[in-house]
Amino acid sequence: MKSFRNSLFLLALTSLPLTGADLFAQSADDAMRLGYCTTEYSSGLILQDKEGPGVYQAAVYFTSDLLNKYEGDKITAVEFAIKPKRGSEAKVFVCNHINYMSTTTLGSGSTTEYSEGWNTVKLDKPVTIYKGMDLYVGYQLMLEEGEPFDCLLFDQSPYAVPNNNLYGFNTGEDNWYDNTSGINKNVCVRAVVEGKKAPDNDISFIKIEPQNGSDYMTQNEPRSYYAYVQNNGKTPITSFTLTMNSKTASQTIKSEKTFEGLNIQNNVPQKLKLDGIAIPAEGNVTTEFTISKVNGEKDPYPSDNTLSRPGYCIKEGSKAVARKVLFEEFVSEAYEGIPAADEMYASVFDERDDKGDFVWVKHHRNYKGVQDQFVIDEDDDYEELYGKAKKPFVPAVCFDRLPISGMEDPGPAYFVDYEEQTNTILSAVKQEPSFVQLNIDNKLEGKKLNIKVSGHAGVCEMPMQDELRLTTWLVEDNIKSTEQEGAEGSSYVQDGVLRKVLSSSAWGDVLDITKYDFEKTYSVDLQDGWNVDNMRVVTFVSNFNTDALKRRVYNTQQLACTKTTGITKTTAEAQRPFFVVGGVVVANQGFRVVEVCDIAGRKVSAHNLGAGLYIVKATDGERVYTQKVIVKH
Repeated sequence: MKSFRNSLFLLALTSLPLTGADLFAQSADDAMRLGYCTTEYSSGLILQDKEGPGVYQAAVYFTSDLLNKYEGDKITAVEFAIKPKRGSEAKVFVCNHINYMSTTTLGSGSTTEYSEGWNTVKLDKPVTIYKGMDLYVGYQLMLEEGEPFDCLLFDQSPYAVPNNNLYGFNTGEDNWYDNTSGINKNVCVRAVVEGKKAPDNDISFIKIEPQNGSDYMTQNEPRSYYAYVQNNGKTPITSFTLTMNSKTASQTIKSEKTFEGLNIQNNVPQKLKLDGIAIPAEGNVTTEFTISKVNGEKDPYPSDNTLSRPGYCIKEGSKAVARKVLFEEFVSEAYEGIPAADEMYASVFDERDDKGDFVWVKHHRNYKGVQDQFVIDEDDDYEELYGKAKKPFVPAVCFDRLPISGMEDPGPAYFVDYEEQTNTILSAVKQEPSFVQLNIDNKLEGKKLNIKVSGHAGVCEMPMQDELRLTTWLVEDNIKSTEQEGAEGSSYVQDGVLRKVLSSSAWGDVLDITKYDFEKTYSVDLQDGWNVDNMRVVTFVSNFNTDALKRRVYNTQQLACTKTTGITKTTAEAQRPFFVVGGVVVANQGFRVVEVCDIAGRKVSAHNLGAGLYIVKATDGERVYTQKVIVKH
């Protein structure tokens, strides 16, 4: 099967108008319909720069897992939907292999009397379904001279059954495409099956997703899901039992809920709203949703009754906390473009009201054989943050080491040379919720700096955690250098210079948060030439994985060092009134969301926000906070 080619097909972006006549009415002949599509259609597929004559075709693939349920029944007709009407003749077929239709076709039919919308074309001879049989069922339109290839339709479902929806053009048997990942809908093709073998109490579980679209959830908090199911029998389904097995790294928790008062007819996938589903686990969890009983009975064919969905479950009673973003810049004194890059990034931060929520640190690199005086041993390790780039480059920046979509570089270190782009990424990353707080204490005794990092995690593990690490650095600002290329004047002020990694490795020390509270101490002798008044301690919690794109930072904290003896302390308090998680506005602890408006001032739901700019009002009971937020998907 060929893959989808963007140069060939264009999905029409405008939904097509729908009238009552366009819907295929439930047949009174007690026949079954097999297919993946709903009866309501949406977008059409257009073959670019191509006109008839030619063949435009679509098909669905049924495996024996499905067809075995109807062993002995017969496929008598094929249904399809098109818009607009094209061609002089419509042909339908049932075959064993779509790339060898001329030798594997089992049944066919044709008509010149078809129209825009749904059509039913009978096979000249019914095709009997045998056990173990795999079949392709579809249609072909014979387009006339000058007719555009623009009539193939997809349905309105929010999912596509992978590898089972096919489309193509012209008469070559190999001109078929099965990639619907960019379309995420099903072709409008169904098989009409007649007989008495349709099983009772048999359901197919097609898809399940949270109503608010977010896989962040709170432990034991009931919420709603959308389920997409299909009744494979003729008897209506009025109830089913949903069993949930929530699996974490250390345990599996089983729960169960029965939904009654349903009316799931046969012949078409249906969307159900399932309320009151609560996940009892904590942390990263994969939940297996299984329809275990149908109408109070066991499903005779349970192989298509289970779906899995990963998510992150926030501990009951916990809330997101304030987040500081780690902004890492890769620089070199031998590259003349660094001063301009520093100026641009500094301008971005200076114009932000939340500039205190970003921690800027620089990794120095040797450049074209020229040694940089600020390079430390661990900077060789941090080269891994360039990912699969052919070679390192400067300047490069990381935003909490998160992968950023739409970038040319593999990441998580990227070349970002525009203020607007930098600002947009910073805003998006700042909206990522954090569930770990960090505190720093330090005490200077002579030339020895003693540091204690402590913290509290609100959840027993972080989102998408593999191996959690705590990394602590000593950073110096306001260093006057005479070696920076491209600098104006005789010297250049270097800020954010990484002087020393205090952790046991560049990637930090293994961190256990299963007991929620943690603590780590460090002691470092200050070297000659370091100015303690310009130094700061930077600490952050991150993930470790051999894949650099999975080394995300969960939260960061910093604290200035001084010559004053005694203890100074900083704590990441939950000062931000809300976060946006997966398109959902989530109030922080002690706050509630008052309203959410789009940029035109219209009130919108705080759940399932689309991409765009919104104005959010939240209150702590005394004051009202108004902030603009950017939602990106």
